[in-house]
Amino acid sequence: MAAATVTGPALASQDIPWTWNSDDHDAQANFKAYGEVYHGKGYEPDSYVDWTGPSGSGRWNLGKSGNLQSLNFSWAEGKTVSLNVCQQHNLYPDDCSGKKYGVS
Repeated sequence: MAAATVTGPALASQDIPWTWNSDDHDAQANFKAYGEVYHGKGYEPDSYVDWTGPSGSGRWNLGKSGNLQSLNFSWAEGKTVSLNVCQQHNLYPDDCSGKKYGVS
């Protein structure tokens, strides 16, 4: 008689779609759950992404090249991640998107 194999539920991953900092489109970013990769593009100076994941958080400066950039991690599946894409303003509050959430 063969023993039955019991498996737990699959951990669902969830991407964060491309998100602009605001309606003026200074910067954009996304998160791809497969491979745990943030992507970003900065179109104006002082563009950045604030990110969080299971190993901590950080600020990723994008610059203004408009080129696709990547920030890759090796996180366990099923962990909450977030991003907030912004353009820094020295005399006013930074111009940021709302915080977006995904799952690695």
